[in-house]
Amino acid sequence: MNADVSGPRASYSARTVVRAVATLVVVLSLAIGALLAVTVVQFASAQDRLEDELNPARVELGTVLALYVDQETAERGYILTGRPDFLEPYDAAGPQIEALLEQLRRQVTGTVDERISEMDEAHRKWLAEAVELELAAMRGGDPTRAEELVAAGDGKRLFDQVRSAQKAADQAIAAEQHEATLRADTLLRRLSILLGFTILAFLATVLLGAGAFSRRVLGPLADLGRSSRAVAGGELQVAVRGTGPREVAEVGEDVDTMRRHLLDELDATRRASEALVLGQPAVRALQTALSQLPPLAEGIEVGSQIDSAEGVLAGDFLDIVDLGRGQVAVVLGDVSGHGPEAAVVGLRLKSALSAMLRQSAAPDVLAAVRAGLEGEAELFATVFVAVVDTVADQLSYVNAGHPPPLLVVDGDLMELEPTGPLVSGVLTDAFWEVESRPFAPGDALVVFSDGVIEARDAAGVEFGMQGVQSVLAASAGQSPARVVNRMRSAVRDHAVSQRDDVTILVAQRD
Repeated sequence: MNADVSGPRASYSARTVVRAVATLVVVLSLAIGALLAVTVVQFASAQDRLEDELNPARVELGTVLALYVDQETAERGYILTGRPDFLEPYDAAGPQIEALLEQLRRQVTGTVDERISEMDEAHRKWLAEAVELELAAMRGGDPTRAEELVAAGDGKRLFDQVRSAQKAADQAIAAEQHEATLRADTLLRRLSILLGFTILAFLATVLLGAGAFSRRVLGPLADLGRSSRAVAGGELQVAVRGTGPREVAEVGEDVDTMRRHLLDELDATRRASEALVLGQPAVRALQTALSQLPPLAEGIEVGSQIDSAEGVLAGDFLDIVDLGRGQVAVVLGDVSGHGPEAAVVGLRLKSALSAMLRQSAAPDVLAAVRAGLEGEAELFATVFVAVVDTVADQLSYVNAGHPPPLLVVDGDLMELEPTGPLVSGVLTDAFWEVESRPFAPGDALVVFSDGVIEARDAAGVEFGMQGVQSVLAASAGQSPARVVNRMRSAVRDHAVSQRDDVTILVAQRD
C-alpha cells in the first residue's frame, strides 16, 4: 500500500531523544563557556591595568613631586649659602624627572595624560621664569640680585602651581584607579553569577534530560511491558499499542502481531471444532473451494481471508480469474445468510462467475448468475467484479449492491459505489453498468464484505468505513497479505462477537 496518510508509528526514536538532550547540553555549555571566557578576559584586563599601569603610575607621580621638591630645596640652599655643592640634588633630579615623565606617558591616556602635560609645563615655567634667573644672578657674582628675585616671590608662586598641577594629575590617576576597581569588582560579581548559573543550568539540564528520557522512552517502555504481560497472562483481546520512540513502537507492533497470530490460531481451532459438530465430512473441502485462489498472473499481488460466523462455512466467496492478454478478474461475493446453505449457494455462484467471465462481459455475467438464483426468492447476493488490465493500467468494475470497495491511488482513497442492484432471482429486470478507473503500478484495490463494516463493539458502534480507512492509514507501505491481517485483527479487536462472515481482499499492482 502506498497511501500517503500518517499512521501510528512514532516519528522519533530513542536515539533522537538522547541526541536532543546531548545537543542541549553542548549548546548551553558553549554559550556559558563563551560568557565565562569573555568575563575572565575582561576581569584580567582590569586587574592588569590596575597593577601594571595605574598603581605604578601613582607611585611614579609621587616620586616626581619629591624630585621637584629636591630641586626647589637645592636651589634655595645655593642662593642662601652660595655653595655650589648644594646644587648637586638639583642637577641630579633633572634627568630622573624626564625619565619618569616619559614612563608615565606610556602608562596613562586621556585625562591623566593631559594633567601630566600641564604639570610638566608648570615645572618648565617655574624653571624658566624663576629658577634660571636666580641661578644666573648668583653665578654671575650678584647675590644681592638673586636675593631680590627670591624676595619678589615669583619662584614660590610658580612652584605652588607645579604642586597644584601635580595634585590634579594625582587626582586624575586616583579617579581612574577607582573606576578600574569598580569595573573589576563588577566583573568579579558577574563571574560569580555566571559560575552559579552554570551549576544551576547544568543541574536543570540533567533533570530536564532525565525527565524527557523518562517520559519519552522509559514511560512507553513501561506501558509496553504492562501490555506484553497482559498478553502473556491470556488477555488476547486487548491490542498492544507501542507508543513513544520508533524502536519501542516496532517492538509493540511485533508483540501485537504475535497476539493476532494467537487469535488466528484460536479462531481456526474454534471453527474446526464447530465443523465437527456440523458433522459434514465435506465441510473443509467446501470452504477451501470458496476461499482458495488460483496462481496469480504477473503484475498483481493479492492478499485475502474469509472468516465465517458459523464453523468453517461462510456464505462469502473469493476468486481470481486470469482472462489472458494481461487481464485479471477479481471477484468477491456475499450470499445472504451464513452456514452450510449459504456456502453451497456461494460455491455455485463462484463456479458460474468463473466460467462466464471467460466468455461474456461483466453485466452479462451477473445476469447469468442471477438466473441461477431463480426459484430461490429468499436468497440474494452482493457481488463485486473488477477486471484489472495490466497493459492499459485500467480497472473496470461492476458493483452489484456490494459495500463500496476502496481504490488507493497516489495516497487518495476513492469509494467504488454500486453500479446496479444486488443479484436476486426476483429482480429479473436489473441491469449493471460498467465503470472504469486508472489503475497503475503501486495502486491498490481493497474489497470487503459487510461483516467488516457492520462489526459492532459493546456500545453498538460499527467498525464502519472510518475503521477501514484507519487500518489502511496504519498499513501504508505494507504488503496486501499484511494489510489483510491487520484489518482482520482490527475488526476482531473492535467487535464483541462475530455475527457475520468477515471477508477481505486486497489486490495491488506490482
